[in-house]
Amino acid sequence: MNSKINDDFFEGSSMSFGDHLEELRSCLFKALIWLGVGVAIGLYFGSDVVKFIEQPIQQALVRYYQKKSIARLEENLGIELTDAQETKVLEELQDKDWAPVDIWVEPDEIKRLANYEPPKEGEPSDDATKLPEVDDEPKKEDESPSGEKETDKDLDVRKALQDAKVLPETEPIRMRTWQRIEPSTEALRVEEVFMIWMKAGIVFGAILASPGIFWHLWQFVAAGLYPHEKKYVWIFMPFSLTLFFGGACIAYFLAFTPVLDFLFSFNLMTGIDPRPRISEWMGFVIMLPLGFGISFQLPLVMLLLNRIGLFSIEAYTANWRVSVLVIFFLSMILTPSDPISMMLLAVPLSLLYFMGIGLCKWMPSTRTPFPEAK
Repeated sequence: MNSKINDDFFEGSSMSFGDHLEELRSCLFKALIWLGVGVAIGLYFGSDVVKFIEQPIQQALVRYYQKKSIARLEENLGIELTDAQETKVLEELQDKDWAPVDIWVEPDEIKRLANYEPPKEGEPSDDATKLPEVDDEPKKEDESPSGEKETDKDLDVRKALQDAKVLPETEPIRMRTWQRIEPSTEALRVEEVFMIWMKAGIVFGAILASPGIFWHLWQFVAAGLYPHEKKYVWIFMPFSLTLFFGGACIAYFLAFTPVLDFLFSFNLMTGIDPRPRISEWMGFVIMLPLGFGISFQLPLVMLLLNRIGLFSIEAYTANWRVSVLVIFFLSMILTPSDPISMMLLAVPLSLLYFMGIGLCKWMPSTRTPFPEAK
C-alpha cells in the first residue's frame, strides 16, 4: 500500500479557478457580515470601551497628584516621611482618591463665617463693601512693611482694601482641606473625541467578530489542506491565540501601572504636570499590547524556522546566550524608556525562547539547514 502523500494540490478537485474565486468571495462576504455586526455592537458600547481604556492613565494620574500633594505636605510641615510611612499614607488616600490641599485663611474671616447670618429680604448684604475715596494729594511719607517709602495716600488705599477684604488684615494661617481627585485626559480638537469613540468601537467590534471572521477564512483555507496539515493547524491556532492574548493581557494589566508611574516620576522631579491627550494615549494603549502579543509568538516562529530547515535545534541551543542578549536589546527598543516594561517583555520572551527549543525537540524537522552537495 502506497502511503506517500500526494503532492498534487488540485488533484481530485472538481472546482475550477473561477469556482475558487467565487468561494473566496463568499467567505469574505460572510466575514464582512461578522465584522459589520461586531462593529455595530462595538459602537453601541463605544463609550464604555473608552472609559475602560482610560482607566490605567486615570489611576496613574491619581497616584501622581497624591504623591505631589504628599511632597507639598512634607514641605509645608517641614518633615520627611519614610518610605513605609509614605506607602501607608498613599494606601489611605487611594481608598477614596483623596489628596491633602493646604489653603491660607484669615482668622477674622473664619470668625465672620462662623457668625454669618443670611440677610433678610430687602436688606442689603453685609458683603457689599464700598471703597472710601482717597485724596489724590500726596502726604507725608512712611515706611511700608517692605521697607519702602509709603505715603499716607498709599496707607489709606491699603486700609480701604483691607476693609473691603481685598487684602488680609491679619496674617493668614494655614488650613488643611481634602479634595477628591478627578483626573481626565484632554482633547485638543472638536472632532477628536468622536474619532476616538469610533476607533474604540471599531477595534472592540473587530475583536468580538474575530472568531467568526477567522472561521470563514479557515473554511476557505482548510479546503486546500491535507488531513495532517489540518491537524497541525487545529493544534497551533489555539496555542498562537493564547500566546497573543497572554502577551496583550500582561501589557495591559501588568505593564501599564509601573510604566506610567516611572514616566510620571520625571514629572514630579521637574514639577511639570502631565496633560495626557486622549488620541496619543489611545495609540499607546493599542500599540503596547499589540507589540507584546506579536512578540509572544516567538516559540511558533522558532518552530517554523526549524521545520523549513533554516535553523537546527543545535543552533538554538548553542547560541542561547546571544539570543537572550538580543531579546533584551530588542525589548529595550520596542518598549517605552523604562526598565520595568523592558523586563516584563524580555523575561517572558527569554522563557518562551526555551519553550521554542522544547517545541522543536517535540516536533523535530527532517530537513537540514544546509544539505550536503552530491
